[in-house]
Amino acid sequence: MLAWHFWLIAALVLLLAELLGTGFFAFAMGLAALVAMTAALFGVGATGQWFAFALAAGVLAPLLKKVFRQLAPSRRQSGLAGESRHQTGKLVRHHTGELRLKLEGDLFMVRAQSDLELKEGEEVEIVRFDGITAIVKPRK
Repeated sequence: MLAWHFWLIAALVLLLAELLGTGFFAFAMGLAALVAMTAALFGVGATGQWFAFALAAGVLAPLLKKVFRQLAPSRRQSGLAGESRHQTGKLVRHHTGELRLKLEGDLFMVRAQSDLELKEGEEVEIVRFDGITAIVKPRK
């Protein structure tokens, strides 16, 4: 097997690994492997190929991570809804006519912690989640 075959296989494996959601890290490494493959095609020795791979990975990984963070549609502050303290959301009217909690772009069914009446447009604090229903209280 020629050296460029090794780099091509490594690139394909890394690019496929990106499907697991590595935040563009495996994608950057896959592109770096393609750079090393190109070096191998031009007859560069093994040391030069590894140097090209390391240099490309060192440049591409932080660059793609920065681009990913700028272009990613999600601006989530938490990993899971309701997991951080003092998380707030806004009550909106769903097309079915029911109130929903809008939190970081997602809509959740909502129920008041006490017998208080919830109003559309009201800012509320999330107390906890009961399944997929947000238990809320009015924001002070």
